[in-house]
Amino acid sequence: MSENKKKALEVRDLNVFFKISTGTVRAVENVDFDLYEGESLGLVGESGCGKTTTALSTMGMLPDNGYIDNGSIKYDNKELANNSEAEWQLYRWNDIAMVFQGAMNALNPVKKISFQIAEAISLHYPKAKDDEIKKRIIELFKLVGLDSSRIDDYPHEFSGGMRQRVMIAMALACNPRILIADEPTTALDVMIQAQIIDLINELRKKISMSMIIITHDLSIISETCDRIAVMYAGNIVELGTVRDVIKNSKHPYTQKLIGAFPNIYGEKKRIESIPGTPPNLLDPPSGCRFHLRCSEAKQICKTEVPKSVDFGNGHYVACHLYGGVTNE
Repeated sequence: MSENKKKALEVRDLNVFFKISTGTVRAVENVDFDLYEGESLGLVGESGCGKTTTALSTMGMLPDNGYIDNGSIKYDNKELANNSEAEWQLYRWNDIAMVFQGAMNALNPVKKISFQIAEAISLHYPKAKDDEIKKRIIELFKLVGLDSSRIDDYPHEFSGGMRQRVMIAMALACNPRILIADEPTTALDVMIQAQIIDLINELRKKISMSMIIITHDLSIISETCDRIAVMYAGNIVELGTVRDVIKNSKHPYTQKLIGAFPNIYGEKKRIESIPGTPPNLLDPPSGCRFHLRCSEAKQICKTEVPKSVDFGNGHYVACHLYGGVTNE
């Protein structure tokens, strides 16, 4: 992605921690990334690696025990990290919106869909008239491929794929510039997954918005994203274009992730697995957080945090295999 293109979102040195009864969970540390206008960025990694926490922090939606310990989040060059809740509310849904994982859990089962979408619109546009709001809801249903005659139905009257489309419509209600989709195809069958992926790609072309796709499925990333950020135990370990990261992955963790994904066109071989389990982020390991599970680990990996190495074309890898250390 060209550095000359305008940045929609800029995140630097982001640390997000959670206070729990047994200590402090260091969920996200030293995370850096940019999201450009019109770009789709994929956040990929194992469950618990910090993908959703990173996204929620950019919206000011962390749980009560979560907080930004350090770092910068800039939207249109305006710092957001220290926003009050009132300031977050002005930004949230107007400028950035989220399609939450598990549509049935995110929707209110006892409220009509029209009411739930109208609520988001009326909160941000209190002067909007009822007929204007209804017209907008009909437009949103058509945009995501739903029958506009069903705007007054309840969530349980829709299938799983249709509810996912409703969630996308709701997220687009206030014309945000950035859309975050958290596991947008989870629990959907293969055919419906393909439809949702096609819808996401179609919306990107129609409304030219920036997107962050959170998933553990590399096939979704490859079909919907321009760049990938690979996360492990709260850190971004590799960042680059989809082609560079998948075809020329550098970090041992990325290589293992790709090896664990079946390739129906490639050589027929047993898929790989990653030995061990992710570290406990109450007390993360020193040095590279992946060294306990890495077949390429060296002595330095146990003590020194690797810094990113630039392979060109925006491809960065944080690994001692390629030199460069930091004393952090």
